[in-house]
Amino acid sequence: MKNHIYQVHYLKQSNSPKARFKDLKYLIRESDLDKLIGETFPLTEFDLESEMLIEGSKELLTLFEKVDEEKLDIIEELRNMEYIGLSDNNEIILRFNNKDLEEDFNAIGIYDFTYDFLDDIFHMGKFSKYCISNSYRDLLKENIIQLFEKEPSLQKQYRLIKNNEKWFLRGLTSTRYNNYDNHLAIYLTLIFLQKYCEKNGTTFVVEKAFLTDSAINIFFNQENPITIDKIGDIYFGVYISNNEIKEGKFSLELRYTIVNDKNQSFSGISDFVFNINHSTGVNTVKDKLINSNKINDLKLRTLDHMKNIKDSELTQNQLYMIFKKIQNSRQKLSTASRDSAKKLYDKNLVTNTLTIIEAFDKINQITTDVEEKIYLERIYNEIIIELGKS
Repeated sequence: MKNHIYQVHYLKQSNSPKARFKDLKYLIRESDLDKLIGETFPLTEFDLESEMLIEGSKELLTLFEKVDEEKLDIIEELRNMEYIGLSDNNEIILRFNNKDLEEDFNAIGIYDFTYDFLDDIFHMGKFSKYCISNSYRDLLKENIIQLFEKEPSLQKQYRLIKNNEKWFLRGLTSTRYNNYDNHLAIYLTLIFLQKYCEKNGTTFVVEKAFLTDSAINIFFNQENPITIDKIGDIYFGVYISNNEIKEGKFSLELRYTIVNDKNQSFSGISDFVFNINHSTGVNTVKDKLINSNKINDLKLRTLDHMKNIKDSELTQNQLYMIFKKIQNSRQKLSTASRDSAKKLYDKNLVTNTLTIIEAFDKINQITTDVEEKIYLERIYNEIIIELGKS
């Protein structure tokens, strides 16, 4: 996971306190979208003083406050902006001059903003990288200024964050983008899971969370496993993700962890319980979240797939297929991770004594990166399904 200005990690703690429903109030802010979400999914359906059925939710909200710093969204045309130049770190500097703002100010690009801005606005991402890497700053400036003049009405939403009294440009989105930001994603998820728990007589626990000023990855588990003969215990849960600066999705997916009698384990990500594009209207969001029973439907489908996991050792062809899929993941896995996987494959090909749980348990060790581990969990689920078809 890339570094952000503000970021925190959380790992499950025993007897971590549960949030009360009143603790969710601050997640509904002043925007029209926030107010509509608050009206559509009201806290008045619950006793505000009672605890949620989600252990660790109190700490989750506390940690989120640490990364939820001062932010600003500006929908602006290029006519009210000025290209200043590049920072010492070769990040773009833009000036906002709109008379409706309290004062003019400069903002510096962070994360992937510089490339995304120039590529999205002018289709010159690669050209800008070439100019920057070869110190052709004047050439880049000349082109950008001319394009600002030729496209004065081009309008986008700019997402900024403040740090040490300076504004930074963290993201660029279209004007049709609905800001289902991280505070709303957490609010909707906790409400959704609470209703599921009440309906099914169960509880969730926050297993781990990776929170930044712009993205969240949160893992919830149910603590009572289902035992599958000759396989082990399967713990079901969900994985939530959202990103405020990409044209992506706010999504919740079924996740599971299998542990055998040797305490070897792996986790897999099954399928979407719901996913919400940032262009989705609130009524559609309500329709997607109203069916919490989809979790149970996906559980049954996953349990059916689990019959494909055998105690027997993987064949040479099966082992090759698993590692080939990893080696081909050049855009999702780093060279170091793929090299580690190759060494693992070469070491175990000779003896070939791995079951699928043992193989995935070992593969888990090739990376510590959060996004890579999430990608591997998707691969594991795909492989289990593919093995069932063979």
